[in-house]
Amino acid sequence: MEHRTRARRRITLQDLAGTLGVSKTTVSNAFSRPDQLSPELRARVMEAARAAGYAGPNPVARMLRTGRAGAIGLILPESLPFALDDPATSELIRGIADACEERRLGLLIVPGATRARDPHTITDVAVDGFIAYSLPWETPALQHVLARGEPVVVVDEPRIPGVATVGVDDFAGARLAAGHLVGLGHRRLGIVASPFRPDGYTGRGDAARVSSSTFDVATRRLQGYRAAVADAGLAVDDVPLYECALSDEELGRQAGRDLLERTPRPTAILAMSDRLAIGVLAAARDLGVAVPAELSIVGFDDIPGATTSRPSLTTVRQPLRLKGYAAARYLLDAPGTRPPDAAPEALPPDGDEISLPVELVIRRSTAGAPPA
Repeated sequence: MEHRTRARRRITLQDLAGTLGVSKTTVSNAFSRPDQLSPELRARVMEAARAAGYAGPNPVARMLRTGRAGAIGLILPESLPFALDDPATSELIRGIADACEERRLGLLIVPGATRARDPHTITDVAVDGFIAYSLPWETPALQHVLARGEPVVVVDEPRIPGVATVGVDDFAGARLAAGHLVGLGHRRLGIVASPFRPDGYTGRGDAARVSSSTFDVATRRLQGYRAAVADAGLAVDDVPLYECALSDEELGRQAGRDLLERTPRPTAILAMSDRLAIGVLAAARDLGVAVPAELSIVGFDDIPGATTSRPSLTTVRQPLRLKGYAAARYLLDAPGTRPPDAAPEALPPDGDEISLPVELVIRRSTAGAPPA
């Protein structure tokens, strides 16, 4: 006897709506927008769906119908393990996730943009728009997204005409940091810099690299430091610079040792991130240089480790989580990504720059300059 197995037809949203005597929109809302239904009605729909073996609206069909993927993409310059280990990046991701949670949307993280050989592996994903975080202008993935006409919001860099940017006033924050040190009487300063180019270089500062920088944030922070140094009547060219390829404690330690082994030795060091500054603290311990009695150190970011370092770190605080949240909300409220039934909102024009506040947080890693 021949036995044939007939595939069971998949229950559709229309089937369930007909069984319940409600509209397809009501069934869809029970799964995707439960706040639009009374608790009693949603419970009835969900119970009927379970009984019928209906798992919910088909996401592919919904995307085809609405033209929306229900998720946004976050393009990161480095690998995902590095991003999750980096407190500044992880706080930014939390802020973006906060905004996605409010809208019941997904977040797709696409890491490694600066090292991807084929930008399509990063950008050919189903999302409603992209947040691009701290990328150099020439990053192929970024250029591909812009060419496709995807809605994009940039966090920190690069500044692109016609594209909204969310960041902080890096120049002002760096000027505060350096001004604090010269105000304490320091005249021999050193700088530990973030990368000026995405080529993996770590080493002593090079004027040609600085002048050809493709990273706006490092450039602006260096300009802020130098403005405060010049305001104090000091020679900018006399301030030694060490560039690090990543914001990483070990590279900061390497930079700190290099600066502290010079003659004359700096009495104060400015680091473009807290992770680099914490590395400088380690280098000072290695060399037996007392902080802050012999050396003052100022970071930038105010990550959680800035308060637990020994000594606690003076730094420039930026609202990392808020920066991510603001970028996501700007993207989600843009006309191309806003749900069709959302209430109209007064949106800033494309190309606006949202600049969040910075402040100097003085802790125990800075003190008056030691006697000459």
